Amino acid sequence: MSEDSLRRQGVPASALKERVSYLTLGLLATGAGCVLSDPQLDYDCLDVTISGSGPHRRRRPRFDVQIKASSIGGAVRALSGGDFAISLPRDQYEDLRAPAYLPIKLVAHIFPRGTEIPQVVTHSDRMVLDGIMLRSDPREWLPLRSGQESGTVRLRREDVFDIEYIRSEIKSLGDGGGR
Repeated sequence: MSEDSLRRQGVPASALKERVSYLTLGLLATGAGCVLSDPQLDYDCLDVTISGSGPHRRRRPRFDVQIKASSIGGAVRALSGGDFAISLPRDQYEDLRAPAYLPIKLVAHIFPRGTEIPQVVTHSDRMVLDGIMLRSDPREWLPLRSGQESGTVRLRREDVFDIEYIRSEIKSLGDGGGR
């Protein structure tokens, strides 16, 4: 189905990318033995909370996620060396950097250039979705200069947001790490 067809039906491609990203995040969390909070929150620059369970020193380890979905060339631009960058409005950048009770991660679901409708490719033993999910920790972001209207976040290719990362983060938080 083309983007024009989706728009005629009242579903813009950007909304479809966002829903695909939530579903992908849910699958990753489930694969890591975690659950997502209601993905309709989107308050204080937060979309969902990923919560772990099981035996940990701290009860119910969890972290917040702000998710962004974009094709390369849209909100996300490719950098040399395979990394990416995304620009956030000042208020969102600063809100994510602000001290919080729970750790916060920015997760960018980056689709190939020109992708309007994400595609799933089926292999004999698995399904693969276009794109990659990368993460960034706002605690590592530099403060913005006075008068600066936006902040650029570098998304390193090696900072993949996947099942292993979620498990590692939940274990660290459950063992007493984090903020």
